Amino acid sequence: MIVKKEIIDELCYSAGETRVEKAKKYVEKNRVNLTKVIYDDNCNFEVKAIVKGDSDIYHTYISVCNEEIEDLTCDCPDYYSHYGACKHIIATILEFERNKEYAKLFAGEQEKIEDNIRASKIDNYREFKELINEFYEEEDQEIEKQHIQTKRNIMIIPKLIYNEYSGDLKIEFKIGDKQTYKLKNLVDFYNRMQNNETYKYGQKLEFKHEREAFTENSLPIIDFIMKYSEIIKYANSAMGNYTYYGKSLNEGYITISNTGMDELYEILKNKRIRISTMYYEKDLLFSNENFKIEFNIEENNKGEYKLTTDMDIYEYDIIDGKEYKYIMTNGVLYKLLKEQKDSLKLLDFLRKNHSEEIIFPKEQTGNLFSIVMPKIKKDVKLKNVKKEEIEKYIPEQLYVKVFLDYNDDNFIIAEIRFCYGNEEFNPLSEENVNMVRNSLDENKVINLFIKTGFLLDRNNNRLILTDEEKIYDFLAYGIEEYMQKFEVLATDNFKSREIKQPKIMSMGVKVENNLLDINIEGMNFDKNELVQIMEKYHLKKKYHRLKNGEFIKLEQNETMDFIENTLDGMGLDYKGLQEGKIKVPMYRSLYLDRILSNLNSVKITKDSEYKNIVEKLHSKDIEDIKLPKNLNAELRDYQKIGYKWLKVLDEYSFGGILADDMGLRKNTSVNSNYIIIYSK
Repeated sequence: MIVKKEIIDELCYSAGETRVEKAKKYVEKNRVNLTKVIYDDNCNFEVKAIVKGDSDIYHTYISVCNEEIEDLTCDCPDYYSHYGACKHIIATILEFERNKEYAKLFAGEQEKIEDNIRASKIDNYREFKELINEFYEEEDQEIEKQHIQTKRNIMIIPKLIYNEYSGDLKIEFKIGDKQTYKLKNLVDFYNRMQNNETYKYGQKLEFKHEREAFTENSLPIIDFIMKYSEIIKYANSAMGNYTYYGKSLNEGYITISNTGMDELYEILKNKRIRISTMYYEKDLLFSNENFKIEFNIEENNKGEYKLTTDMDIYEYDIIDGKEYKYIMTNGVLYKLLKEQKDSLKLLDFLRKNHSEEIIFPKEQTGNLFSIVMPKIKKDVKLKNVKKEEIEKYIPEQLYVKVFLDYNDDNFIIAEIRFCYGNEEFNPLSEENVNMVRNSLDENKVINLFIKTGFLLDRNNNRLILTDEEKIYDFLAYGIEEYMQKFEVLATDNFKSREIKQPKIMSMGVKVENNLLDINIEGMNFDKNELVQIMEKYHLKKKYHRLKNGEFIKLEQNETMDFIENTLDGMGLDYKGLQEGKIKVPMYRSLYLDRILSNLNSVKITKDSEYKNIVEKLHSKDIEDIKLPKNLNAELRDYQKIGYKWLKVLDEYSFGGILADDMGLRKNTSVNSNYIIIYSK
């Protein structure tokens, strides 16, 4: 072949079947006259021709370089309105391919010329073509010049490449206005757009790469290319010299990721683009309509039903996005709703089993309606089946009763009753239950108990919770979920052991014998276990279980914080707290007042003397205190403040130390209650 088949196929595809059929008729009727041919091989050549159309004569031009169609021209109206080759261009390439004279010439099989007349005719024929070419050469150049100077309206045409076996989806692009050129390197295109570079793709396509050069519809595709080409560029750049060991990303196409698929759908919805697979190449519509997956339930015979679908289970492909799944069937791509995932699962199940129907006995209808139907019921229709006939196989709604108690080992025991209408039974017993049951909901109930940590007590047909931490979590958090889902009935023994917040009911503070006397009353837990409780609290435990089986909560508790601050901050032991009486020095007045202020739920009584001390310490104006009249020294400001503050402490018999570390010589004067160090 003097023209490679792929080149002819590409031109015919861009023209469409109708134009190709008309072009073939032009060739059959000898309405194509080749006027100029420049030929290197079947991938590099130029052809010019005159084609007699239905109403006029048209001039065509085809240029192919390195197997790529570099340029096309025809002066017919269809060429300027259609994005691709016209019928006259197709007729030209078909005539060139079938022309026996050129076939022999370019194949190196030129006939031996046996008589001068025939040779003369051939020479005259060639001279005639050269003559025609001379007359039209100038006109063609003028057309080309006008074509280049015309304001560009550049389009980007995407094409999908889908691998049915791997599920990989790629996208490549062509660029142009009347004639398209493949974007061979997307990174180069990215760089041209970044730099607003002027670049020539072919004889008829040269423009400055800026957004204004492209059609409005192409701009979203431009953004898509720019985003993923940048990723390709810098991924390959990062690999650098290591590509010998690794594999760089191909710069001629974009492999569609899950996120990329969601983005691409939004760009192309309601548009058609070309898609190529291993078996076909055709247009694909990105539909914005909802896709319906429908199933039917119909009677197979007197004892059976069957589940079927009208959809061809082999004629679809699923493409995964990040947020959505997409189904491709019959030349259309649909975005599936998220609630269709289970219907899609059933459809895939049918395909994997190479079956378009599932047959099941009528008595198993309950399992279908309890396990499968809740997830796909919107997509299922009854076909030739009476609703009342099938309803007798559908279970009633499951109702659950749970009875809670403690056994002698302080383990939680739970007895369960499943209820359907007026019928109820213990699901853990082996008794025969003659009713339609909702297996899915029953399993959900049992799984919730297992997740909580309950074990099966087979001897008593009940569940038991033995792990201490899981018991606490169940009482603190889990039981709320059970009460929302089930009817929970508890014994008085169970109710009496609810989790408690450790609490001090009341507290009194008074000044006695120059000491602070603190009286603590009404702790709601056994004070003899205070040591063990505080050990757990210091270890950041969530709870402590008392000897009687009750739990006290240690998290975020003001009582625990107060006890810790009292013991650690005042250097006390547990004995005073256990007895409910604590004595601390007077100088702890302000510290005690601060930690008492955090006890919002405790009734605190303070005697008048203690309140007076605290009030004066907070409000005493040291500016009223005067320096001694007989002081023979000039004090600095900070020394005056130190002196006045120590006078306040001395007034309430508090001790204090004021240190002046200035690197000077020191004299020390000692008072019975405090030491003052001052500079000489």
